[in-house]
Amino acid sequence: MMIKTRFILLALIITLLSFSQRARAVESPEIHFSKGVVAFMEKDYRKAAEEFAEIVKLKPADSKAYFYLGSCYFYLKDYPQAKSALLKAATLDPELKKATKLLIDEMEGKPVEKRKIPAKKRWAISGKFGAEYDDNVVLNPSGVTTAISDQEDWRALFNLNLEYKPIREPIELATFYNFYQSRHHELTDYDLQGHTAGFYASAKREPWKFRLQYSYDYYWLALARNDYLAVHTIIPTANLTLRKSKLTQFYYQFREKDYFQSTAGSTNQDATNNMPGINQYFFFKNKSYLKLGYAYEDNDARGSNWDYTGHYILLSYLYPLTENLKLKLGLTYHPTRYKNVDTIYNQKRKDDERNYSLSLSQRLNKSLNLSFAYTYVDNDSNIANYTYSRNIYSLMTEFKF
Repeated sequence: MMIKTRFILLALIITLLSFSQRARAVESPEIHFSKGVVAFMEKDYRKAAEEFAEIVKLKPADSKAYFYLGSCYFYLKDYPQAKSALLKAATLDPELKKATKLLIDEMEGKPVEKRKIPAKKRWAISGKFGAEYDDNVVLNPSGVTTAISDQEDWRALFNLNLEYKPIREPIELATFYNFYQSRHHELTDYDLQGHTAGFYASAKREPWKFRLQYSYDYYWLALARNDYLAVHTIIPTANLTLRKSKLTQFYYQFREKDYFQSTAGSTNQDATNNMPGINQYFFFKNKSYLKLGYAYEDNDARGSNWDYTGHYILLSYLYPLTENLKLKLGLTYHPTRYKNVDTIYNQKRKDDERNYSLSLSQRLNKSLNLSFAYTYVDNDSNIANYTYSRNIYSLMTEFKF
């Protein structure tokens, strides 16, 4: 079953990647648009004009392509062609009339009405809702699996994020709140509700950006019929950007975990957790990016059975198949070595967890996305009761305002 699942996932990835290769070979309007926008942002207006000119040949009713084409000619000071393309854009999409009028008025030497720059929003609202199918429901809100059902089920998910920024300069200060709820169809004991509240402060000093964040997480679990877990987290982060195409992120995560149902002794999961890490991002002109990451984890628990050290090695790649459709692939390897002999199984526990993920996200408009995701988790342990695998399929609607 494990080999078959990996084969299916590999075949799906190869199919999607081969599709993207064919899309590049055909040079679809979407590919021309991506190339044109990149060239436009880099102020290579002649190259950008060539890309947008190809689009209007393939899609004569594409108002955005005509607007970009007219803007390119405007900056190239080819005013007759600029005016022609801009007027065409306004004809195809009346909402572009104001923007095109500003450029045409400037070309004709007319006084341009100054536009008021809208104030940046202090509030942000985002979240997602949808359904997941999980062929092996487990419990791991803190990143450590504490219960394995060996049963499949559907669940509904809802997540809401609120953020408020009272101060933006010279230091950005924000507070945030996150709500999470899962509802299972049959395994209702695994229903989980989470609340996260916190704040962060960030500041820039080129080429660095620094951020300090504190959060408090509280989880309620139907299985315990009571409070389940509380976590205090502090994360200082430093981002280094030496080139537009590269970003290096250094971070340190400190967590204090309190399991409300823990009892004194070797099985007590209350712990202090330390995790330093580094992420390296590579950004490409087609708006894709590659992320490589490593983190070291040390979990110092009150009970000897839950003392461990671990490593996180991760790789992810995002590729825009079209302007609004994005493919993301991910791989995480997490070996964990427990420090003490388990008092129940009389041996030191060793886990090797591998996580493979694939997602497709379709942008519907500026506020809504529709996403499909598949995740395969394989945890191999020298203690049979901790060996498990999972296949998770999700369909979610994401929103932001």
